Amino acid sequence: MSLLSPQVRAFIAVLEEASFERAAKRLSITPSAVSQRIKQLEEKVGQLLVIRQFPCQPTPAGEKLLSRVKPMSLLEAEVLEDFMPEADNMAHAKTFSIAVNEDSLSTWLLGALSDLYQEHNHQFDIQIDNEDFTVEHLKNGTVIGALTSEKKPLQGCVSHSIGAMRYFAVATPEFYQQYFKHGLTKEAFRQAPMLDYDHKDLLQRNFIEMIINQPVFPTCVHYIPSALGLVDAVKNQMGWCVTQEGLVGNAIESGDLINIAPNVFMDVPLYWQHAGVRSRVLEQITRAFFNHSASVLYR
Repeated sequence: MSLLSPQVRAFIAVLEEASFERAAKRLSITPSAVSQRIKQLEEKVGQLLVIRQFPCQPTPAGEKLLSRVKPMSLLEAEVLEDFMPEADNMAHAKTFSIAVNEDSLSTWLLGALSDLYQEHNHQFDIQIDNEDFTVEHLKNGTVIGALTSEKKPLQGCVSHSIGAMRYFAVATPEFYQQYFKHGLTKEAFRQAPMLDYDHKDLLQRNFIEMIINQPVFPTCVHYIPSALGLVDAVKNQMGWCVTQEGLVGNAIESGDLINIAPNVFMDVPLYWQHAGVRSRVLEQITRAFFNHSASVLYR
């Protein structure tokens, strides 16, 4: 049973499953029937909604529609759970897509998701991105919420401040002696190998500008798209990096790593933005995020 139209259900399924064939299996119909329903929906709204490739992608009009119907799917699951608690055909409706930054996933977020699964059987489809870009996933409708550095809520969304992530720069004592023994100078930053998460990562460059008030272009930069992998790379003396406080464990206390600028840190605010609907699920997620982040984030 579904409260949404077959056309809307097919539209959501195609974009969540990334193909007409997978959507057909999920809906227990043929791929041809899925295609027909998408075509009917496109005729109704008068615009192309799905780019028919693998993986299937929404058009700009499809993104706009998806951002509206995703919350409807969430509310549908709650209504059916209230009126049909024994029904077992809403498994996909209980899988919630959220966009998060990996630093949160590697520190406090898994505890929150585990509690939500254990207590409410909520299932999650996690999309990883830089906290400056996770809000784009919410904007295009592929997720119902995002952990983001963006304070201003998107249209139709609400924003909750959950604290600030504290970052500082680390290196091994040996690396520090090799490159920074004469101070954190422009030439030292230029010569010292640097570690970035990806090409969108600006933490290291922002840190350098905080120290010497001008940009520097290091001669060697490694890109390692793993929050914990970056810390391991620093321990292996591949370079220095800026990392979140919760990712280094006891490496500072043990002497494996040192804070290369003990009086300098960067606090990056983190917000939980989600669709602005009155939803029991979103309230549960928000509460779990706020509680579990308390031990890691600054408020």
